[in-house]
Amino acid sequence: MIVSMTGFASKTLILTDKEGAQSQLTLSLKSLNSRYFEATCKLPAALTTLETDLIKLLKNKLHRGYIVLLVQVNNPNLFKGSVQADIAIAKSYLESIKQIQKECSLEGSITIDDILSLPNIFAAEEKTIDETTKKIIFDAVHTVIDELIKARMAEGNALQKDLLARIEIMHKNILSIEKIFETVMKKKKEEVNQRLRELPLNSQDVADMQRATLYLELDKMDIHEEIVRFNNHLETFKKNIVSSEEEKGRRLDFILQELARETNTIAAKCGDAEISGHAINIKVEVEKAREQVQNIV
Repeated sequence: MIVSMTGFASKTLILTDKEGAQSQLTLSLKSLNSRYFEATCKLPAALTTLETDLIKLLKNKLHRGYIVLLVQVNNPNLFKGSVQADIAIAKSYLESIKQIQKECSLEGSITIDDILSLPNIFAAEEKTIDETTKKIIFDAVHTVIDELIKARMAEGNALQKDLLARIEIMHKNILSIEKIFETVMKKKKEEVNQRLRELPLNSQDVADMQRATLYLELDKMDIHEEIVRFNNHLETFKKNIVSSEEEKGRRLDFILQELARETNTIAAKCGDAEISGHAINIKVEVEKAREQVQNIV
């Protein structure tokens, strides 16, 4: 099972306060790929106290990715208390106005309309969110997270199909390399044996040195071990893809690094042009797979 890190989900609900006032609350949850878990909560001022608990919830259920939770309220007054006049500010305005009149020798009287037009004369207290409303919000967040997980799993299914297809391409190419290598190695051994038969018999030391050099040539181009390791890594990669474990992106990326390393060694050790062509094909598929794996939880 593959789970992608990208997805989107949203939910809208109606909140009603004790006085019967209603407001529409919209939750949007977006997930993008990231090396680690990161979360940003964009909340109305009255809900900021919930941020820590919301991030914990997101972490427990989503594990990895860059997560953005946006909560919007179409009636911000839902979380406002009673309106209170700020008498201190009003008095300060009046004293300042009287001082201006005195210093500038201005006439005129101040009316209630003048006072009401001044900023910050009234303030609405922030209401503490009650437990009932808190539960409604967290239930909604649980729901939208579950919807996001469904979206991530749907994207993950597409990724899984793509990765399995790339595994098949890599497998076909490594089989071709193995068959070509057997032919190349057989031909090389025949050449070495022929050169061994041509070694001079009058100098044993020279013959031994030349024999060692020829065997070293064979050993340097032998890619059997690399092919075996490549096949083992490829099988491990496939098993991890279809396993039930949810967090596997980092492990898959590490296995792909090992596949790339073995492929580079194969290309470097065996200079056959046909083998190099197949090795290039494998490297292309490995890089494409690594791009996909960066998006897996």
